[in-house]
Amino acid sequence: MNRRQFVSRVSLGAAAACTTFAKPSLAAAAISSRVNIRFVGMMTFLQRSDRSFLVATPGHHASHHMTHTPFLMARAGSPIAKALGMTPALGVIPEAFDTMLVGTQANEFVYRNLDNTSLEIVSGTVDTVANQATEMALMNKIAPGKRVRGNIEKWASSTISLRGGRIENSYGHPDAGKVWSFGNYKQRLTDAVNFNGDDAATTTIRLTNAEDARTFTVPAGGSTDLWVFSAAQPDRTVAAPTMLEHSEVLFDYLVDAKAIVATCPDATGRNVPMTELPYVKPTSASLGIVASETAPPMSDLCFIAAILLGSGK
Repeated sequence: MNRRQFVSRVSLGAAAACTTFAKPSLAAAAISSRVNIRFVGMMTFLQRSDRSFLVATPGHHASHHMTHTPFLMARAGSPIAKALGMTPALGVIPEAFDTMLVGTQANEFVYRNLDNTSLEIVSGTVDTVANQATEMALMNKIAPGKRVRGNIEKWASSTISLRGGRIENSYGHPDAGKVWSFGNYKQRLTDAVNFNGDDAATTTIRLTNAEDARTFTVPAGGSTDLWVFSAAQPDRTVAAPTMLEHSEVLFDYLVDAKAIVATCPDATGRNVPMTELPYVKPTSASLGIVASETAPPMSDLCFIAAILLGSGK
């Protein structure tokens, strides 16, 4: 089933040249033996004055052509899954969202809705996050001099605060790492970003919403894996993988500027299995209710955007 035929999206991160799938034998080794939080899908990394990051997923825009839904994924039976109250979601095929998970089985993972929920991830005692993620869409350059909207935390469906550790390029789609054009501005785009904690320090992950608060602590030298997805409910139209029509979402929510659609003549899309999309309809975040709908992920590369201090990398 070719992604050209569908509209729905999920992925974040990239590599210098990602034109092949991860081999099944590499699936288990894709995440390093440290604290690794993998962000996949459409979301934005905003660098704050202390060099920490706020990560925001798109809110539910009443007039927009798609609805983005954020959710967590972890390995079934893992300590972090138990601590954060994560549960199975029938019919969800992880590799449909992330090529790094090719070869895994659906029953290996559990989930939690992130709608109306915040995460705080603190690694060590330094607020600064070392930024090695060079392929996030740089809004400072795509829309230079434009005003960043001041209500980002208000419209976001979920927010994640990152302090300490580092972020780096990864990939979850074969079109990641290719050069995309926003009008006259061109850059390589990542569709997945990894956050790595400080191995020599304690990392604390705290989840909160109006009804629930949960904390998981990884001691120095410990390890844990967690995925943060931002999935889009399918539209009725068919999207061409060479044109990222959802680019307008970034402008709707982030900057006061006319939307510019990203294009890449070399983009091909990819083949994906049919899958359930967990939490496609907004529910009580604390209950972990599955309200899903069958569809493949978005046919387009779902890239990550960034607003960095100064001119950006």
